Amino acid sequence: MVDMIENLEKFGLSQKEAKTYLACLDLGNSTASEISSKSRLPRTLVYDLLERLINLGLVSYAIKNNVKYFRAANPDQLIKILNEKETAVIEMLPMLQSAYEHKSPKKPKVEIYEGKEGLKAAMSDVLRSNTKEFLAYGSNKTSVEVVPNFINFWHKERIKKKIYARTIYNNTKRAKKNIKDFKKTMKFMEYKLSPIELDYPTPTVIYGDKILMSYWTRDEPFTIMIESKEMAEMQRRYFEELWKISKKP
Repeated sequence: MVDMIENLEKFGLSQKEAKTYLACLDLGNSTASEISSKSRLPRTLVYDLLERLINLGLVSYAIKNNVKYFRAANPDQLIKILNEKETAVIEMLPMLQSAYEHKSPKKPKVEIYEGKEGLKAAMSDVLRSNTKEFLAYGSNKTSVEVVPNFINFWHKERIKKKIYARTIYNNTKRAKKNIKDFKKTMKFMEYKLSPIELDYPTPTVIYGDKILMSYWTRDEPFTIMIESKEMAEMQRRYFEELWKISKKP
């Protein structure tokens, strides 16, 4: 009996509703007084419990000689109720999911790409993303020193796909020299120099809902890719403010 009550509670009934239903099931046609005695629950409470079970379709009643007799529905009704609940949940799930995603910010997805091949894989994601524009800041254009052949190919593909770029380069002699030496990669690009002569340690690229933060060294280069709509929007706002005060070359 205890196990049956616990299982009916998992189904969604309260403990007292479960006791009342099981009493009805055991007694067959029975009065509220008989159900009260069987379930060991107060008769006044049993009336309320029976009313709830009737609304759920788990109990029915008939009146004979001005006396109301209650009868438990076939236990198959429990399966029918579950199926109805499942159907209702499936129908409203897209709306619930939409509300959840709208109100609950997604946890950022973070991936690390190591080595030159890792850098190439991360940069290639920009080309695959179908973005029409990417933003970048903190660059010395050192990528042409670390993977020169790939970066030339990458810019050719970017230009072919007509992906526009706005870039804020570091205001350093090294960055200015690299820009001058690799002018052919600058099509479909607008660029400025940082408002201060500071060598940013991690060039940052923003595209779609993703951010790439790279550490361009010859020996141990790596890139961190962060996928987060909220963080990408924050980075875009930061970039736009920096863009306003950056210097035209």
